[in-house]
Amino acid sequence: MRPLKLIVSAFGPYAGKVTLNMEDLGTSGLYLITGDTGAGKTTIFDAITYALYGEASGDNRTPAMFRSKYATPDTPTEVELTFSYAGKTYIVKRNPEYERPKTRGTGTTIQKAQVELTMPDKRLLTKTSEVDETIRGIMGISRDQFMQIAMIAQGDFLKLLLASTEERKAIFRQLFRTQLYLNVQEELKRESGSLADQCKDARNSIQQYVNGITADDADVLGIEVKKAKSSELPMGEILSLLRRLIEQDSHKEAELIRAQEKIDQGLETANNNLGKLEAQEKACAAIEQNRMDLTAEEKKSEALKAKLDAQKAKMPEVKRFPLKNPRLKRSCRVMTP
Repeated sequence: MRPLKLIVSAFGPYAGKVTLNMEDLGTSGLYLITGDTGAGKTTIFDAITYALYGEASGDNRTPAMFRSKYATPDTPTEVELTFSYAGKTYIVKRNPEYERPKTRGTGTTIQKAQVELTMPDKRLLTKTSEVDETIRGIMGISRDQFMQIAMIAQGDFLKLLLASTEERKAIFRQLFRTQLYLNVQEELKRESGSLADQCKDARNSIQQYVNGITADDADVLGIEVKKAKSSELPMGEILSLLRRLIEQDSHKEAELIRAQEKIDQGLETANNNLGKLEAQEKACAAIEQNRMDLTAEEKKSEALKAKLDAQKAKMPEVKRFPLKNPRLKRSCRVMTP
């Protein structure tokens, strides 16, 4: 914003209407107002600030105090500021509430506070809330921030120097309209935080699997596994370690498969030999049983032979007795050798 012309009337020490043509000051953007104490330097600050924001430039003054005590009763108290922004010209005119003579009859009446804002397209805004909102949108800063950076009154420069970092950030953010970048920054922070949480969850999940890894402590990889479990290895090295462990386990698995095949072959041979041995044992048992059966039969045969011999020995005596029964005769004949 660059002030072009300031008109004050019955304002502060200025009893009448005074016009300050600020275009004569040039376009350097930095102006210094000097003068003796009481010359009206602060009133210029008040007039510009009041025209823009409806307030004084200092905290110890109010718009009700702007009416000049030197003004005649019929001189209106008002401020008109013409300023440019972004190549466009605006005119804002305000007057505070004050007591004035009635236009009809005698006595006085209260002149209500009023404001007018002439836009670059000649539209006229007269509602205080609408004008205030439009000017804040044009300026991009509040009255307090304006006093800290654009119009530094006597002793107020220290306020900017002593402002906190956050306060200065807010001032410059609104001044240079960098809120969009702050929004982007905050969104990136949120996204970064979300990704960091996801990464943390993934790391914790991976760490659970890492804690379940087993390896020979005396092995080189076993030493690295201990480091991985204690979070001493970067994630990339852990993945490399897992690949080497898998490769090592694959070799061991192949060796175990070959050993198992040899064991299976040996077991098959042993089973075959065991079958043959069982068959031999069964054959031996059968032979032994046959031998025992043969021995028993021999004993029976010997017993029968002994009986036969005993019968033969009795035959001479039997022949001496006549046999009357035919059956006995036949039996004897049969038994006779």
